[in-house]
Amino acid sequence: MIDGTYEVEAKTPLGKKRGDLVMVTEGDVCKATLSIAGKQANLVGSIVDDEVSFEGNVKLPFPIGKVAYVLTGTVTGDVLAGVCRTKKFSFDVNGTRVA
Repeated sequence: MIDGTYEVEAKTPLGKKRGDLVMVTEGDVCKATLSIAGKQANLVGSIVDDEVSFEGNVKLPFPIGKVAYVLTGTVTGDVLAGVCRTKKFSFDVNGTRVA
């Protein structure tokens, strides 16, 4: 089960960002709220066993602008290990369940 609140760290091209990720599953759908770098995003993705996947767009500071991403991850016990990929870069997203 992956439901819970995670303290996460994303090692982005713009530096390390820390925040919280709250995930709730409903069948094979995972709904999540990501609060990081002073911003909040609502995500809806899919789940198979302990693997989760989200797709979407994020608006980054100029000159980057709007970027499409795919975020995939696996939860093992209380540890989240994931990767966020875009057309131009990818970075690790890791976390620990705190609640």
